[in-house]
Amino acid sequence: MPKSATPSSTPRLSEVARHVVIPKGIVTTGWPAVEAKCAEMGVQFDGWQQGLGKVALGKRKDGKYAATVGGVVLSIPRQVGKTFFVGMILIALCLLFPGLTVVWTAHRTRTSTKTFQTMRGMALRKKVRPHLAPGRSEGIRTTNGEQEIRFRNDSVIMFGAREQGFGRGFDQVDIEVFDEAQILTERAVEDMVPAANQSSHPAGALLFFMGTPPRPSDPGEEFTARRSKALSGRATNMVYVEMSADPDASLDDPAQWAKANPSFPERTPRESMERMREQ
Repeated sequence: MPKSATPSSTPRLSEVARHVVIPKGIVTTGWPAVEAKCAEMGVQFDGWQQGLGKVALGKRKDGKYAATVGGVVLSIPRQVGKTFFVGMILIALCLLFPGLTVVWTAHRTRTSTKTFQTMRGMALRKKVRPHLAPGRSEGIRTTNGEQEIRFRNDSVIMFGAREQGFGRGFDQVDIEVFDEAQILTERAVEDMVPAANQSSHPAGALLFFMGTPPRPSDPGEEFTARRSKALSGRATNMVYVEMSADPDASLDDPAQWAKANPSFPERTPRESMERMREQ
């Protein structure tokens, strides 16, 4: 495994997450290859991200992802960098496995488009750009409803909004990302998860469910049910990671802000938190 360029003082996953649930039977992980590929592209990860990558890509003795059935569930606040983290994992996997098919969905079109624009910027980085499919558009399609990033080796990441029906009828999808998972409906899961049934990826299909705690007005039953199953000890095939403040926390306590958000105060400054509280 390559040495990490991350300083040893960077907090580990167990130090920043309130809950970390790991599938049983992990004997190896696909993380070292992904981390090395990202290093080639000039990307380094914090200590907690390294830990999350190891368990998310953990494999059992048969070589299959330990979370291929239950998925990787991330209950993480905004502004922590989860889009960049998961996005770079996907780009690395696309380069490592020719023909990999990835579908990234959000509930709203606006969120999906914003994510695509962020990922487009990542793909156009100096050390990533040469891997894009050749042609005038460099493998990047920007038309709404057909947004995608395609690589020279025929791997592809497609983006769309669930509210527009994106993802229905797909097949042979290797990785699915459910962004805004706190407003993921049972119907959307039923429509989209079968697309991974015919995955030919050697480690099996992988599902990511990323979200923030649902508000009372959100249809958060799916997200809440996954959390409940993980914390009950009944989840043997799921990765669950939650970053949150103490249940009785004061909303104005900076120490609690740090517990809930590992990007505070280095990447998310104090005034940003104060602005959100004020507004």
